[in-house]
Amino acid sequence: MPNAPTTSGNQQTTSWPLITALLIWITVAFASIAAYRPPTPLTSSIPEDQFSAERADQILKSIIDDTVPHPPGSLAHSQVREKIASQFEALGYDVELQSGTVSVPRLNKLVVPAEIEIDLTNIIARRIRTEPPSNTKKPLLLVAHYDSVTSGPGVSDDGVAVASLLEIARILVGKAISEREVIFLITDGEERNPSAQFGLLGARMFVDENPLAQQIGVVINLEARGTTGPSCMFETSLQSYDLLTVFNRIDGPKFASSLFFEIYKRLPRDTDFSIFKRAGMHGYNFAYIGNVKYYHTAEDNFANRDLGSMQHHGNNALGLTLALLKSSQIEQFDSPSPATTNEAVYFDLFGKLIIRWPANWSIYISGLALFLFVFAIVMRIKNPTHAQNEVSSFGFRAILVPATNLMIPAVTIVLTYIVTLELQKLVRLEDHLQLDWPSNPTAILIGYWMAGFAIIGATATIAAKFMKPELLLIGVLFIWISLCFLTSIYVNGASYLFIIPTVLTASTYSKARNGGELGLMITLVVGAAALGLIWLPLERLFYDAVGFRMPIIMMGRIAFVSATLLPLLALTSIWMRFSFAILATCISVLSFSVAILSI
Repeated sequence: MPNAPTTSGNQQTTSWPLITALLIWITVAFASIAAYRPPTPLTSSIPEDQFSAERADQILKSIIDDTVPHPPGSLAHSQVREKIASQFEALGYDVELQSGTVSVPRLNKLVVPAEIEIDLTNIIARRIRTEPPSNTKKPLLLVAHYDSVTSGPGVSDDGVAVASLLEIARILVGKAISEREVIFLITDGEERNPSAQFGLLGARMFVDENPLAQQIGVVINLEARGTTGPSCMFETSLQSYDLLTVFNRIDGPKFASSLFFEIYKRLPRDTDFSIFKRAGMHGYNFAYIGNVKYYHTAEDNFANRDLGSMQHHGNNALGLTLALLKSSQIEQFDSPSPATTNEAVYFDLFGKLIIRWPANWSIYISGLALFLFVFAIVMRIKNPTHAQNEVSSFGFRAILVPATNLMIPAVTIVLTYIVTLELQKLVRLEDHLQLDWPSNPTAILIGYWMAGFAIIGATATIAAKFMKPELLLIGVLFIWISLCFLTSIYVNGASYLFIIPTVLTASTYSKARNGGELGLMITLVVGAAALGLIWLPLERLFYDAVGFRMPIIMMGRIAFVSATLLPLLALTSIWMRFSFAILATCISVLSFSVAILSI
């Protein structure tokens, strides 16, 4: 693409790197929308040894009335329990009902007595065998809960999971009996009683009182915090690296990220898996989280369930069960837990492949990025570009990093964060967008992102007058490397968000350091592409996880990602930068207008 007119200071300008980066981001965004969807639900006409959402849905409708909640102690609750138990028995399973009464501290501490007693009954189903299972191979435990909240019928939370496990139980009957037993646990009292301080009571009762709990090797728990969306593996136990090795082998889309758990453990929520994990069991926790506005409401019914989500739940649980039964990877869990853990930092690439590395490697990979960065700077200082009018010209001022080069990117990120945060307060005035999960989130998300782009465009217009693009790149890279180290130390599960783009950009920069304009432009495009590839696919899942109730996460990521465009915009003409800022502003205003008018 031909160069645009020059700006002040004889600095050559060009817009193709910016356009290329934006096209890559748009492509990644649309590819993510296509990839991060539940699979197509399979009909009942498929072979009997495959999971069918249509068959599981028929089971679901046979055990739950979507007009009646079934919390513990209700008539509907006992009816649901009887139907689930009879379904297991009809498949040839031996069913044990573990009943008991648990005392839970009251939510209102002023009420006497101080504790409330709740009657619970867990359902435990084991396949009838002519020979006992191996004593040296610990059973797999597949878990869902059958109680609902008092405010809704619990079709998705957690009826879909229960029906999925019943369909999997049917499929396993048709397969040869393995030495490693598969046990189904349908827990009671997972939801918190309105008068009690906490839930997860059936899981606690199983772990504390049932001798079978001491024999379990690996747990697969199915949950929901919404009524639609892909089934995400958002939590593992210790030894996650080995567990992920097995999960990577199953067919179909696999959505998993160590970031999910970093967010989840900061939310005021728990699942039954937390109880098993604290008891030293290993395993996986799955949930789908779309349409959270229906979560724990009367709208958690058949009309709002998603057969694609059910299909994905079933594919994950069945595929993982079969993979675990065949794998020697989990034999280590048949003996006492090792003294050392083998944790992983991990993420999926469009659901096709899970990329992972041992968690303790993060700090060393960050060190590698720092080495490449320093090496490139030292070499550039020793061998500066002779053509000082080039956008890649490099002088002694680079030694002053971070005093000069860091200042503009850092101030831009902070400014973008503050302005978008204040914008959030503005658009929520008069309850326009007061809901954490409004009816038109896409328009609001576009509005926030475009506001961030507008700020970057405006600051780039000013910064480009006295700071060359390469020096802005150095400032941005310094911030990225700092965040690599900080996240590796404090929130390691999120470190890959910074490590991957930083390493790719720093390595490209170290190779292209003497390539003049072209080398710089390639580095900038690689950096933007890497950042988009890692961050943009998570956009919808970010929203589904926290909505608009955690502005630090929302505005922080917009500020961080938007700042990537700063050196790219500095390459363009002042007219291009100004047009970029104006266009982004117009799109932002239009998007917020659409969101407000659609309420």
